[in-house]
Amino acid sequence: MASEKIKFDIPDSQFPFVPPIGELLNWLSGPKQTHTALHWMQQKLNQPKPDLKTLRKACREGVTPRTADIIKNNVYEAVRKMGFPDPFEYSNAAGPIVNGTNGAKWLVQAKTFLEGINRRQPIMLELPQTFAFLQRRSEAESQLVLTFHRTRKLEISTEERLSLIYNAFCDTCRHHTFLKPQEIQTYGTAIVKINRPEYTNTPELLADVFKCTFNLRLDFYHQLLATFMADMLPLRETLQLPHILDDALMDHGAMGQLMPLLEKGELITPTYRLYELWCDAFSPPGESLSYRAMAMYLPQPDKLRTRVRGNAGLQDILDAANDTRYRILKEWRSGTVPETYHLTQFLESLSGKDYGAFLPFVMTRVATAWSKWIIQELASFDQILQEASPLTGLLDRDWLIQKFSRYPEYWRHVKAQGILKTP
Repeated sequence: MASEKIKFDIPDSQFPFVPPIGELLNWLSGPKQTHTALHWMQQKLNQPKPDLKTLRKACREGVTPRTADIIKNNVYEAVRKMGFPDPFEYSNAAGPIVNGTNGAKWLVQAKTFLEGINRRQPIMLELPQTFAFLQRRSEAESQLVLTFHRTRKLEISTEERLSLIYNAFCDTCRHHTFLKPQEIQTYGTAIVKINRPEYTNTPELLADVFKCTFNLRLDFYHQLLATFMADMLPLRETLQLPHILDDALMDHGAMGQLMPLLEKGELITPTYRLYELWCDAFSPPGESLSYRAMAMYLPQPDKLRTRVRGNAGLQDILDAANDTRYRILKEWRSGTVPETYHLTQFLESLSGKDYGAFLPFVMTRVATAWSKWIIQELASFDQILQEASPLTGLLDRDWLIQKFSRYPEYWRHVKAQGILKTP
């Protein structure tokens, strides 16, 4: 009799109330799937087996108990030696995980993120409001999806079933999102329409489904960011911020001045605007810090990236190194993700002995993820409009950028609630 296979992962759900954690990890250039994260752990500890193919199989199809024991032992060694939390902690949750949900993975990944920060930074974080938001959202997601599952099994009429789905969706959104009442009603109606046994795709319905999916994801990320920045407020003195960044944190949730813009059809990303903010925040009194001067705070560039020809003198080498620094900074401003080590060195040098580099580091990572998402979403958006031209009059890029720019509203909500109560 064949042994029962053991599986190490639960499938991601595309239901946008809690998006898949992998998309955020992808924007941060991290391992976006469980098997790649496991492989990364093994590489850190020089564990040659199982190979990536076997790890992928373990997460998608399952493996024999013997192989599963090897994987578990590797993971527990990483947990012990590297201080990681157990990546399979969600499998030991108090209750069963509802199929079609993502919240459990978010809670585990958030714990991993927090422990990673606390290993590297002198500031010990707790992030109580961030975890409270994730817990509430995860529980609401489970209840909503469970309601959908149960409703489909009830022996009731189609109209009664659709009414239960509509009410469950709208009630959940009213209690756990900052979507406007009219948006909630419109999206609830769209969900009802696509759940009818026979429904007709119309441009209006497709546009509403797109808006529903996008706005639920946006609401999740904006609330997550606002609660995280709310957790930074009690640390303001410890963060040692220049007054411009201190004001940005207090009045704008750190990121509220970095909203994306469309200028004559050209996208100005949060990353681009972030480095403009650095120029103001870290300029000496009475002076204006140029990008070329800012580039001098970058670490010494690798010789392979420095363009020097022939028998160059010392000044030629220095000039070439400075040109390389400037070119690297330009790449960062355009969206290239800096390596963690290089970014940390740069920000510690830029902030100097008088200021802390932790919040600028976090802001850079947030701006990077945000910019990548915007660029990705615009490309997907343009493709949708090309493939479904009737949507052109119902959706446009300005609408998308306007929605991305709603973060200041979320910060005001969080701040007004005394940081933080259930929305």
